[in-house]
Amino acid sequence: AGGRRGQQSILAAGKREGSTLGGNEIPPGDTVALEQTQADPPLTRATEQPPAETPFTFRRWLVALLIGLAGIALTALAIRHIELVVGRYLGGGVPPIPSFAVVILLVALTPLLRRIHPSLALDRRQLLLIYMVMAVGVVLNGAYIMRAFLPHLTSLRYWQDQHESLQQFVGHVPDWYAPTDTEALQRYFQGSYRVGERSGVPWNLWLLPLLRWSFFFLAFFVASYSMLILFRRQWIHNERLSYPLLFLPLSITDEGRGSMGSIFRRPIFWLGVGLAATFNGFNIGHALNPVIPHPGFYFSFRDKFPNAPLTPLNSVMCFFMLESIGFGYLLPLEISFSAWFFYLLQKAAAVFALLQGHDAPGFPYIQEQSAGAYVGVMILLIYGARRHLAGVFSRALGLVAGGDPHENREERAAVFAFAGSIAFLVLWWWISGFSLLVAGPFLAMILCFTLVYARLRAETGVPFEFMYPYGLPHGMLINWFSVQGVVDTGGVRSLTMLSQNSWLSRHHYTMAMGAYQADSFKLSEQGRIPRKWIYSALGIALLFGFGCAAWSHLTTYYDIGSSFSGGTRGEYRARVALQEYQQLAANVASRPLRDIPRLAANGVGAGIVLLLGAIRTRAVQMPLHPLGFLLATAYGDHSTSFFPMLVAWSCKATVLKLGGLQLYRTFIPMFLGLIVGHMLIGGVFWPAFSLLLAPEASQSYHLYFGG
Repeated sequence: AGGRRGQQSILAAGKREGSTLGGNEIPPGDTVALEQTQADPPLTRATEQPPAETPFTFRRWLVALLIGLAGIALTALAIRHIELVVGRYLGGGVPPIPSFAVVILLVALTPLLRRIHPSLALDRRQLLLIYMVMAVGVVLNGAYIMRAFLPHLTSLRYWQDQHESLQQFVGHVPDWYAPTDTEALQRYFQGSYRVGERSGVPWNLWLLPLLRWSFFFLAFFVASYSMLILFRRQWIHNERLSYPLLFLPLSITDEGRGSMGSIFRRPIFWLGVGLAATFNGFNIGHALNPVIPHPGFYFSFRDKFPNAPLTPLNSVMCFFMLESIGFGYLLPLEISFSAWFFYLLQKAAAVFALLQGHDAPGFPYIQEQSAGAYVGVMILLIYGARRHLAGVFSRALGLVAGGDPHENREERAAVFAFAGSIAFLVLWWWISGFSLLVAGPFLAMILCFTLVYARLRAETGVPFEFMYPYGLPHGMLINWFSVQGVVDTGGVRSLTMLSQNSWLSRHHYTMAMGAYQADSFKLSEQGRIPRKWIYSALGIALLFGFGCAAWSHLTTYYDIGSSFSGGTRGEYRARVALQEYQQLAANVASRPLRDIPRLAANGVGAGIVLLLGAIRTRAVQMPLHPLGFLLATAYGDHSTSFFPMLVAWSCKATVLKLGGLQLYRTFIPMFLGLIVGHMLIGGVFWPAFSLLLAPEASQSYHLYFGG
């Protein structure tokens, strides 16, 4: 909560382990102590898992896995129509709305299933495993993974006839990446009935490339998983990170006081649900009858400040993301405070620059600062865990003995799995003709962002997908090298391969996977689920989700066409892929020099978080946090986190001022009710109900979960 005791615990953890970001000096598993600590949201007794009375057998694991896979398949079917055809978002959100909805449904059905036969009811461990399996599989089917990956494989060849500048790059993309048949590509983008040829997906052309790429996806999945296993004990046991996002699934699956958990029987929980219902009710009512007043989904300051030097304030947008406010209440105050303070500070810097006559486009380069800050936080994480990592590698390589044998085996396997997956990725790109002098730094940058993104999830739990400066792992690398530098190092082919792989940078496959993998470690301990069952379940979920996502997207595109999917303008991620290749052509033609101001912004961002990290090891009352700086800057000018964090910070600070920790804990169920109510009404009921309405009505209230 940002109080003195919470700050002291961060300081103590930093001195003991060298951590410069945070953590709590709490004995592992001491829930009561965690309740009493203000630095992190408490996993109260309502979420404390009693000792398991029955072993988690293979049968229980298999039942949970099959239910999770069925949920992934059903979600893929729904996404095929609701997202890819109609253009409404269903699979978004953190956690993904379908995974949350399925767990809620299963929890609600538990009393009925127990009455029918006790063996039909799922226990908490199975529910948590279903949640994790669906989270991984649903993300692959959502808006930013398969939907971004496929057009980067196909756009260059398809658009080369309409854009002659792209023809020079076609030969640099290996033929084994994707089908090269002209008719197959035309039907992919235009739909079979428009081309007038045979219908259906040419699976004979797609199966082998998809099989190859499934190993690529799996290699990145293993790389991020094994990397995070190396940090697992440091984050969970040494720094005692609280994983606030997991308070939701742990609360709703609680078995401590009845089949639906005590939280559902608290009136204040239903007060939060009522607030969410009121907010969504007015918006839905306005969609049905425009005369009804409504708050909308956001408020924009666009055109409110027409004259300099206040014009930078026109980009400020206040998003009414109730789920973010709910989770924000669980954050330490220094993080939620930093999230809105640094954003307003960036705006003040832009206004001051205009006042001084400095009118450079993009200044103060907020996302470039965030990209540099990501590198800075990675340095803090590795430095803080240096002794732990040294011990892990020493034991893995047999240089020292000691420690828990089970933990040692797990970490030894992680070391070799990480090395093997990196070797596979490097070999993949080397065979593709991607210079390793360029591919190596690009891979390191992606893994850097994955590690920091997972740390953001573990320590803050904020429900935003775009908690990173999208596109910057790729863009920052090119600016560091310069376009000419990339060409001199690896030729135009390497520059083309950077563009082909830019979906890893613009969108967040590895970041999302890493975040849910980090969550799984905490859920494993809190839910008493053996980690071996989680590792295998999530690996199966990845491959199954990849197959479902490929099926749903290709069958839709070969039916109506990628250029027409999701609305009359076509699929947005396909336009992003085309723009990436057009930018490639422009860069090759003009060979722009390094953008020094943006490089300087990278350095400023890194310097700020390193300075904050150093201060936090010494200053007990430091109100600013490096991760709050990332939240403030990651999305750039149009921050989705600014307003929810401001509201959450104001609510929590006021509650603590009026009634201290006891009153703070009293209001936790209300904010959980706000999350549950908004996700169920705005994320499940309204998208389904709006399909029955005219398109104008359904589009008048369009929510974006996850930012």
